[in-house]
Amino acid sequence: MLNKSQPVEIIGVDADTLEKDETFPEAYAFYIELSDEPDNIWRSYLAKWNNALNAMQRKIEVVRDRLRLVFVYGDNIQNYDKYATQLVKWVNERVMEYNKKVDSLEKIELGKQGGSQTKEEEIRHQLKQLAPEPLPAAIEVTVKELASAYETDEETAGERFGNKILKVTGLVERIEVKDTLDINYITISEEGDLLQSVRCMFDKEHEDELNQLTKGQTVTVQGKFSGSIVQLRMIHCILVR
Repeated sequence: MLNKSQPVEIIGVDADTLEKDETFPEAYAFYIELSDEPDNIWRSYLAKWNNALNAMQRKIEVVRDRLRLVFVYGDNIQNYDKYATQLVKWVNERVMEYNKKVDSLEKIELGKQGGSQTKEEEIRHQLKQLAPEPLPAAIEVTVKELASAYETDEETAGERFGNKILKVTGLVERIEVKDTLDINYITISEEGDLLQSVRCMFDKEHEDELNQLTKGQTVTVQGKFSGSIVQLRMIHCILVR
C-alpha cells in the first residue's frame, strides 16, 4: 500500500543564520523555516526543480524542517524568497494530487479485495455442498432383537435394518481367518444360542485383530447389514470392543 505525503507550510525566515556556500562563486545560503520536516515524496517533487535552479546559480534543498536556499551575492533576496514561497505552494499542490491518486488506488485495491472475498465465499459455499453428508449414527441392537425382528416380519425388519449401519454386541462363537481364500469373519451370538447368530464379515486389513480374538469373548461389532432371515450378516465390519 502506498503512503500518502504531507504538505508543509513556510512559517518564517531564519534571519540570524547566513552561510558561505561552495556550490557557486560568491554563493551564500540562508534558511526558511517549515511547519514540519518534509517526507521523501515531498522532497522528490522539490528535487525536480533543482536543474532549473542550478542554471540560475541557485539551489534549494531540505535540511530537516528547513529549506536551505543558495544564492549568489547580488541576487534580489526578496524575489528569491517569493520564488521559494511559490515553489513550496507548487510542491504542496503536486502532493495533494499524488494523495488523490493514492486514494483512488486504495479504493480499487479494496474493491479487488472485496471481490476476492466474495469469490472465496462463493467457493466455500460450493465446497460445503460437495462435502459428504455425515453418516447416520449406528443402530445399536442385540443379536436376539435382530433375529426376532426378522422372524416376526421380514419385510418390516428389512426396511428398518437393511443397508443400515448396525452396532451389535455378542459372544464370539466362530472365528474364520483364511488368507488364501480372503475369508475373514466371525460369528457372534447371544448367550451361546447358535440358532440366533450374526455373521460379521471383515476386510483383509483386520486379519490380525481377528486372530487375537477367542471363542466366548464378548465383542461389539459395527458394520453394514446385508442379510436376511436366511442369514443375518453384516459386511465391512470393524471391532468396536
